[in-house]
Amino acid sequence: MFVMRDKFNIIFLFIILYLISGSAISAQGILKVERIAIAVAVEDRQPIGVSDVFADTVGALYCFTEIRGMGETTTVSQVWYYGEKRMAEVKLTVRGYRWRTWSTKVMQVEWTGDWRVDVVSEDGKILKSKRFRIVATNESVAVPDTLSNQ
Repeated sequence: MFVMRDKFNIIFLFIILYLISGSAISAQGILKVERIAIAVAVEDRQPIGVSDVFADTVGALYCFTEIRGMGETTTVSQVWYYGEKRMAEVKLTVRGYRWRTWSTKVMQVEWTGDWRVDVVSEDGKILKSKRFRIVATNESVAVPDTLSNQ
């Protein structure tokens, strides 16, 4: 009986230490990016013209993100990179368990090449990244029809 009680106390102590250490679910909940897309528009809270390749004449792009798991209000940032150069950071409020949000970036014609957007939590963790490419309209690369809804 005494041995069982000691085992129970040790297991209970480890559970308490685990919860205190922050390794379990935090008081805020666990943020999870369910969906991330680069698009030419957002209508009715849905991305329109989703692709990984866009023409240099696109004008502006949207990074659409669907986030789950938050019970309390928090913020995430969408950080736009052209190559490895940080071009913009947009802070977005997340106010519910399932939250759809987006930022937009005006694209200059001369900014052809590789891009990415990182979705970053309040504490600086990269939750998800999305890579895409801007191509010159005179390149012989097939640019998808980005006006269709996907």
